[in-house]
Amino acid sequence: MRTYVRMIALAAALMGMSEAATALTTATSNLRRTPTTTGAVLATVPKNTLVLVACSGSSQWCRTTYKGTAGYVARSLLKPVTGSARLTGDGTVYYRTCTQMRAAGVAPVKLGEPAYRTALDRNQNSIACERGE
Repeated sequence: MRTYVRMIALAAALMGMSEAATALTTATSNLRRTPTTTGAVLATVPKNTLVLVACSGSSQWCRTTYKGTAGYVARSLLKPVTGSARLTGDGTVYYRTCTQMRAAGVAPVKLGEPAYRTALDRNQNSIACERGE
């Protein structure tokens, strides 16, 4: 439940602020509490990890979550993979598990489609909740 509340809070914080996009970390990156190099490190994000990010304007930092923890990653350590829909409107469906996604009849979901989350893409092939996952 706590993770769900954090995800909702993150989505609310990102609305209207920026476009959401999927990015790949180009190096092992620190997930920081604040958008500065002196911000507390909350987690370490491994190289080549797909994350959903929101980067605003010319900011050097992007807001993201990793394993349920929200924070900031330096933009210079991210490689955009695709643009996706804004975090508002009909595209903001959240499924906690693949079982929920299958029950709703939307699985599997590809990278860039509404409801795709890296946490549901266990084999990291850009298709979440495919058969066998």
